[in-house]
Amino acid sequence: MIGRFAHIGTYRELLDTQEFMRCLGGGGIALAGYLWGVGGMQPQWLAEAMALAAVGLNGLPIIREAINGLRQRRVNVDELVSLAIIGALLQGEYLTAAVVSFIMTLGALLEGAISDAARASIGALAEMTPETATKLDGDTPVEVPLDTVRPGDLLLVRPGERIPVDGVIVKGVTAVDESTVTGEPVPRDRGAGDRVFSATLNYNGVIEIVAEHVGEDTTLGRVVRLVNEAEEHKPTTARLVDRYAKWFTPLVLVCAAAAWFITGEPSRAVAVLVAGCPCSLLMAAPTATVAAVARAARKGILVKGGRHLEALSRVDAAFFDKTGTLTLGKPCVRDVSVVEGMTRQRVLALAAGVERHCTHPLARAVVDAASAEGVEPVVAECVLMEQGLGVRAGCPEGVVAVGSAAFAGGVDLLPGILREAHDDMVRQGVTPLVVTLEGMPMGVLAVTDTVRDSARDMAVALRGLGVHTLGILSGDHDEAVRRTGEAVGIVQHRAGLKPQDKLDIIRDAQLQGRRVLFVGDGVNDAPALAGADVGIAMGAAGTHVALETAGMALTRDEVGNIPFLIGLSRRMLRIVKVNIALGLLFNTVAVMGSAYGLLSPIAASVFHNVGSIFVVLLSASLAFSDRGMVRGQ
Repeated sequence: MIGRFAHIGTYRELLDTQEFMRCLGGGGIALAGYLWGVGGMQPQWLAEAMALAAVGLNGLPIIREAINGLRQRRVNVDELVSLAIIGALLQGEYLTAAVVSFIMTLGALLEGAISDAARASIGALAEMTPETATKLDGDTPVEVPLDTVRPGDLLLVRPGERIPVDGVIVKGVTAVDESTVTGEPVPRDRGAGDRVFSATLNYNGVIEIVAEHVGEDTTLGRVVRLVNEAEEHKPTTARLVDRYAKWFTPLVLVCAAAAWFITGEPSRAVAVLVAGCPCSLLMAAPTATVAAVARAARKGILVKGGRHLEALSRVDAAFFDKTGTLTLGKPCVRDVSVVEGMTRQRVLALAAGVERHCTHPLARAVVDAASAEGVEPVVAECVLMEQGLGVRAGCPEGVVAVGSAAFAGGVDLLPGILREAHDDMVRQGVTPLVVTLEGMPMGVLAVTDTVRDSARDMAVALRGLGVHTLGILSGDHDEAVRRTGEAVGIVQHRAGLKPQDKLDIIRDAQLQGRRVLFVGDGVNDAPALAGADVGIAMGAAGTHVALETAGMALTRDEVGNIPFLIGLSRRMLRIVKVNIALGLLFNTVAVMGSAYGLLSPIAASVFHNVGSIFVVLLSASLAFSDRGMVRGQ
């Protein structure tokens, strides 16, 4: 139940069913028995009866599953906990047996419930696809259930709607937010002949598309399937204490049997069992894990279970999504190039005046840039948007237009200084916006994403921790990915990737013996987050799907804390090993003393509990000290 039979789905169900209530009921009965006993109420045997009832509720299931494990010739924590319960019962410490049963059962339930939530992400993915589609029957639009749409159907998609299928545009132009598929935050201009994907957002144009793939065959449908498959094939880290339990449990049993056989005194066997109760051994990993999780939370990092920290301590390769992870995921104006006689501020004022009533992300970037420089936008009237190209409006100085070079008449019509700036922006993977006044080019705005300040220091710190394989996996175009890699000091990068591509790269690295960390934020990152040995999601900028699929989340989106987290996980693992060594030392001394008759059962219980106190104190140091860990920036 606690070890081999702990399954994520099972425990999530237990929290909503009678099993969880039974666990709490057993704890409540044990507490009532304790209060009855210390209160001196009569009859006193009723306190013992309550304790035994509590053991029946929480302890017997553990013992039953331990027996099942022995039948399967598999030994782990279940047998250790069962020994603790049986030893306490043989000693007559019924309340102790009840408390051990309750704590271990409750801990297992809670650990299983929070350890992973990837299955919840599947529902969130499905919600991104609309339930209906607008089908064109001749020229008449008819709203139909999405599951009735077939490849070849002609569909109408209006501004603000999510595209329901994978298909090809046959009429209309628009801007499409494809971040659910590529992770790239800057919407792409799409027109006749361009392919569009299910669950992407149609920003501002009316388009007609021919359906190619529907339902589970769409890009998003494949993402859902990939997340499921990645979770099923994801390697799980065996709990460290389980590995020790394989030989510790039979050893205690042999010692107890030997003491009884050699001395002929059952009390010595009981003392050995009590001395061998694995309290400190069982507490070795959980106490260190709780302290480490608490320390990570203070740093703005949420960890969904100790197994993720244990896996993180062993990573030697790290891959990152670009947009929203190494970058802020928010378009901004990086530079402004102007013609002679025109100022940067004046170009921003003209552009912001035209763009401030538009909802396009690039428009918001222009308005924000003007605001940041204290520029007052000009007054614009009769604003007219041309889908997928740009926007123009009337201003006191004349008609101002902001958009692509094609919207301004073509690159060849730009004066030399602006043409050179435009071409340079394109080569660098930056989106150029041309600003014209009465048809004359006035300037070009370079709109791009911003690299996080802490990304370069993070990459350097990871190499210092021995994580030498660093790479960027992005759905963006190659030049933008290359430029980001240069900015953060990561040479290896792959661009234009779909969710399956990212997952394949991670699996290839794992086949080469790498322990892989992946950091991402979008729906397109979900399969990679699930398939990596450790997945870390960006908490503030990340999508719900990424957060649910990953084992950890950076609530402040501070990638500079990743080296700190790896250092914390490695120190946690060292402390777990020290805790286990201390537990084994105290238990060994107690077992030997009990076998030789030097310790009574009660004295043996007290002695081995001293080890538990040391374990708790050592684990607590994780929550308060940064010694031996890399500090986040």
